[in-house]
Amino acid sequence: MLSDIINLLSTAPNTVTVLLTAISLISAAFWALFQYGQKNKDKRFSTYHDLVDQLVNEQRNPDRIIKLDRQIAVVYELRNFKNYFPVSIRILNGFKGVCTDKRIIEEIDLTVQYMESSLWKRFFWKYLVGK
Repeated sequence: MLSDIINLLSTAPNTVTVLLTAISLISAAFWALFQYGQKNKDKRFSTYHDLVDQLVNEQRNPDRIIKLDRQIAVVYELRNFKNYFPVSIRILNGFKGVCTDKRIIEEIDLTVQYMESSLWKRFFWKYLVGK
């Protein structure tokens, strides 16, 4: 068996070259995909925390007044962070207790309902609810 492989490699040096080149290209592609995934994960982490900060954090900037429409947009954007749904639901429910405007409370309710729904319902959300 081993002698057959050695014999094949010695009679077909181009095959060895092609095989080694293919292995190198495949490993480089996997490494690039891994690096892209890590950078994307880091960027999503940063973006999510910036959104939550814009929504609820007024300790760092107590004089900052966030417009209601901006808060509603941030609540809606939290739907794009599936990995953070459990914590987002808790944050939104806590924030809802502080809110007084019915528009943001309605958006929080819709977003929490969206996050708690099944994948099937989320996929067809705009067709089922229209919001």
